Amino acid sequence: MLNLTTTSDVIRVITSASSQIECHASWVDVQSGAGSLGRKNTIITTATTTTIVPSPGSGVQRNCRQIAITNDHATAACIVAVEHFDGTTASELISFTLLPGENMMF
Repeated sequence: MLNLTTTSDVIRVITSASSQIECHASWVDVQSGAGSLGRKNTIITTATTTTIVPSPGSGVQRNCRQIAITNDHATAACIVAVEHFDGTTASELISFTLLPGENMMF
């Protein structure tokens, strides 16, 4: 599980090539002991850095439960890195090469 505990914390994906990278993230936000579910689908088509899990609101702790990343391009492989960014420092969590049609669960 990944915990985002400040309004600056995000989870980002860095892609190395133009491809069709499809990301899904699911999370639970906890505030004052109550939880609410959230999710986001993101499609990345260029070599770039993209936020796939946004920061929680003030006083909210976000617990990221699942990240799925798929290379849906017919021919292009792509190096993908997942990182936690706290607004100042980026920490790489995992890096991998996705061949066409491959996916990973985190």
